[in-house]
Amino acid sequence: MRKQFLSIVFLLTGSFVFSQSGTYELKNKNGSYCYISFQKAGVNVTAEIFAWWNTQSGQTGSYFGKSQSKDNTYLLKSDENDPDCKVSLLLDNGKMHANFDNCNVDHLPQDFNGDYRKITDATAGDYIVSVPKSYFYEKPDNVNKKKIYLIKGNKVTLNIDSIIPGKWINVYYVDPQGKEYRGYMALANLKKI
Repeated sequence: MRKQFLSIVFLLTGSFVFSQSGTYELKNKNGSYCYISFQKAGVNVTAEIFAWWNTQSGQTGSYFGKSQSKDNTYLLKSDENDPDCKVSLLLDNGKMHANFDNCNVDHLPQDFNGDYRKITDATAGDYIVSVPKSYFYEKPDNVNKKKIYLIKGNKVTLNIDSIIPGKWINVYYVDPQGKEYRGYMALANLKKI
């Protein structure tokens, strides 16, 4: 009886546990893809979007916008992108539906309209090391550790075009002398600023 009760409590509360913040991905059959780095704090939302067209020219698209809403629908507004570009996002059961209307100037054609799946809790931006010591890794695993590490309080940056699925992030760090270091770190060792 106790096991059934706990299962029912989990089912009832499970939908509230899901964090909407994270990065969502749409992959097209032609190899093109689009990431939406979505961060929600209360009713305020910021979203950074990166699309790769999978063409020889290396064409990419980008967008940065903000929104407010009391439900799970967001119409983004941007100070950086074409004002005619309308980006709407709908969150439902852990998935995101994105619609790009008149966004060709920002290189986000309707090819990137559709349903996105969440690939990581990481979002683009700055993080601080939250553990005493965090090593850089060559690959997103616990095997290929570099000799370089950062200490608690050091700041690293995750660019949207470097986001990967899972619990690792590809970050860079600039030391006080201006030297740049890049590599993978476990997301659990970092805290978003």
